[in-house]
Amino acid sequence: MFAIIDKRASQEVKDNLKLHVEAIFEFSSEGIVYNSISGHPDVFMFQDGNTLIVAPNAPADLIAFLRDHHIVFEFGKENVGENLLESSRYNCLATDSHYFLRKGYTDVSVLEHCKNKDPVFLPQSYVRCSLFNLTEDHFITSDKGILKSLNSAALENFYFEPSKICIKEHAYGFFGGTVGKMNDTLFFMGDIFKHSEGIALSKYITENNLKYVCLGNDYLYDGGGIFFV
Repeated sequence: MFAIIDKRASQEVKDNLKLHVEAIFEFSSEGIVYNSISGHPDVFMFQDGNTLIVAPNAPADLIAFLRDHHIVFEFGKENVGENLLESSRYNCLATDSHYFLRKGYTDVSVLEHCKNKDPVFLPQSYVRCSLFNLTEDHFITSDKGILKSLNSAALENFYFEPSKICIKEHAYGFFGGTVGKMNDTLFFMGDIFKHSEGIALSKYITENNLKYVCLGNDYLYDGGGIFFV
């Protein structure tokens, strides 16, 4: 298993992550999207199980990494760009039965892949940044608009207050951007117990028969998630 992570994540986080995978790819893009999300893999990739859809203009070194390690992927239809629409085309989330998106903001290749799932339309464009699924029907979000939509859809959820989540150039980041999941374990870029809701979050995770690893000792960092491939 390999991991893709924001190059700007702390060295502590990256060194600890290396203990759990064969290798990591430190993701970075320049001149494609605005700086705060330029290292975020969830802006350039959509993942659902073994399906990996990558933006056609994703950095060449990412494509080389995927090919060198024989990781199966396909290209999406539209490029990622700087504005809100262009930078959120692949930032979606899917489970076995549902997919979560903002209507009108999703690349057609993702829509085609998810055509047999039930859509849940959300008010937030950066869905994968803001929403994370523990299981098929248990979710964590740091966005109150998404929280309302999950409640309306009768989907079990946990709200994680985002004010202490770090991100480049913004006051705070999003929960989904701090974490990745490999098998039955969640990996966090930082320490969940630095947050007032850390104990409640750890309980919610373990109640769903999952484990977690805090890769660092600082506040959670929103780096566009950790992608395990």
